[in-house]
Amino acid sequence: MGALATLLLLGEIYGAWAALTFLGRFGEIGLNVFARVLEIGLITLSSGVTFSATTAAISTLYLSDDLNFLLAQPLSTVRVFALKVTETFLNAALVPLLLTLPLLVTVGVYFRAPGWAYPVMAAAALLVFAAPVGLGALLAVGLMRFAPVGRVREVSTALGVLISAGLVYAIRALRPEVLVQKLQDPTKVEALLRDFAGPGNPLLPPAWAAQGIWQAAHGELARPLLPLALLTGALLTAATLLAARAYQEGWARALDSSTPRLDPRPRRAGPAERRLARLGAGGALASKDLRVTFRDPTQWSQLLVVVALAGVYLVSVRAVPIPVPQFRGILGYIQLAFQGFIISGVAVRLAFPSVSTEGRAYWLLRTAPIEPRQIVLSKFLGVLPVTVTLGLVMGLASARAMDLGPTLVLLSALVSLSNAFVITALGVGLGAAAPKFDADNPAEIGVSPGGLAFMGLSLAYSVLCLLLLARPAAASVLRPDLYPGYSVLSTPEGALGLVGLGLVTALGTALSLRAGWQRLDRLE
Repeated sequence: MGALATLLLLGEIYGAWAALTFLGRFGEIGLNVFARVLEIGLITLSSGVTFSATTAAISTLYLSDDLNFLLAQPLSTVRVFALKVTETFLNAALVPLLLTLPLLVTVGVYFRAPGWAYPVMAAAALLVFAAPVGLGALLAVGLMRFAPVGRVREVSTALGVLISAGLVYAIRALRPEVLVQKLQDPTKVEALLRDFAGPGNPLLPPAWAAQGIWQAAHGELARPLLPLALLTGALLTAATLLAARAYQEGWARALDSSTPRLDPRPRRAGPAERRLARLGAGGALASKDLRVTFRDPTQWSQLLVVVALAGVYLVSVRAVPIPVPQFRGILGYIQLAFQGFIISGVAVRLAFPSVSTEGRAYWLLRTAPIEPRQIVLSKFLGVLPVTVTLGLVMGLASARAMDLGPTLVLLSALVSLSNAFVITALGVGLGAAAPKFDADNPAEIGVSPGGLAFMGLSLAYSVLCLLLLARPAAASVLRPDLYPGYSVLSTPEGALGLVGLGLVTALGTALSLRAGWQRLDRLE
C-alpha cells in the first residue's frame, strides 16, 4: 500500500509539473489556462463531495452505532455534533483533499512561492471541501428534524437525485463541444485561449479557492479566500446552532425511522431468489445481499452520483465533434480508462464493503455450515451483474457514439468486461482480506486504508488493460487500409494482446477472490 501510494503521488506531481512546464512555454496565457483547469478540477471534486455529503451526514450524524453511548454521557450535544461532522468530512472529503494537496505543493514549488503560501493553499483546499460538508450537515439536521418519520432516507435520496440532475444540467449548459469547434479554426485559437484563461465562475466557492491558491503561489495576498472562509464558517455555524436545538430530537426520530416494519406473514421466494438458490448457499447469500442493499436508500442512493457522472460523460462524448477519424479512434480507446474509474467507483460502494457490512451478524455465517469461500463468491456474484451491465453499456454506447471501427468496438466490450470482473473481484477480495466489522456506519468503510488501496489498484488495472491492446488498437486506427475489419486481431500482436487480456482477467479474478477467502478464513 505504501508503494502504491508513493507511485500515485509521484505520478500526480510529475504530471502537474510537466503540464506547467509545457503551458509555461506559451507565457502568461498558457499559465492562466492551467489556473482555469485547476478551477475546473476543484469544481468537479467539490461537486462530488456535495453529492455524497448529505447522505454521509445522515449516516454519520444519526445512524452511527456509537451515538447510543455518546449521547448518554455528560457531554454537550454540540460537542457530539462537532465530532460527527468531523467524521463526515473524513468520510466524504478526505480522498479529494489528499488528491489536491500534492498538486498545490507542485504549483507552489514551480512558482517558488514563499513559505507562508503553503499553509494558505492547504487552508484553501480544506475550506473548499469543508463548505459542502457544512451544507450537508445543515441539510441533514433539517431533514431529520422536519421530514416525516420513516421517510428521512427517502427524502435524502430524492435530494441527491435533484443535486445530480442539477450538475448534469450545469455541465451541459457549458456546452464543452463549443471549445472543440473553435479549436478547429487556427485564427481563433489565441482569442479562445485568452477567453478561457479569464475568470469563468466568479460566484462559485471553488473559483474563490482556485484564485486564492493561484495568488498565494505567486506570493500575493490571497484575498478571495476571505469570502470562502466566511461562507464555510457561516454554514458550519448555522448547522451547529440548529443542532443545539434539534440534533438530539432528530436522533430520536431517526431511531423511530430505522425501526423495521415487521410482517409476520410467510412469503414465498421470488423467481430471482429461486434461481440464485440453485447455486447453493452462495447463491442464497447473494440474494440476501441484493435485497438488503435495495432496502437501504443510504446505500444504493450513492450509485445515483456515479450514474449521473456516467450520463454526463456519454452525453458529452456524443456532443463533441471530432472530424479526424484517427484522432477520434485513439481518443475513443483511451477513454476506456475513465470507464474503469467509474466501475471502481461503483465497486467501492458495493463490492468492497460487502463483507464488512455483515457487522456483528458475521458470527451467524461462521457458525453455519458455510465456508469463507462461499461467502466471498456470493458477494462477488451479487455485485458482478451491476458492474458488467454498467461496463458494457458505457463501453458499447461510447464506441457507437464516437463512430469507432469494428475492432475498437470489440476491444471496448472486452476491456469493459475485464474491468468489471477484475475490479469487482479485487473489491470483494480486499474487503474480505481486511474487513471492518466494527464500522459505525458504512460510509467510513470505503475510506479505510484498504479502500484507498483498492481504488489505486483498480486504476492501475484499467491502465494495464489499455496497454495490453494498445498496439493492435493503434494499428487498426492508423492503418485501416492495411487492417480492415477484425484482421488486426489475427496478427501476432493482436493475438498476444487478446491472450494477455484473457490471462490477466482470469488470474486477477481468481487470485483476488482466493486471497480474500483465505485471509477471511484465518480471521478470528
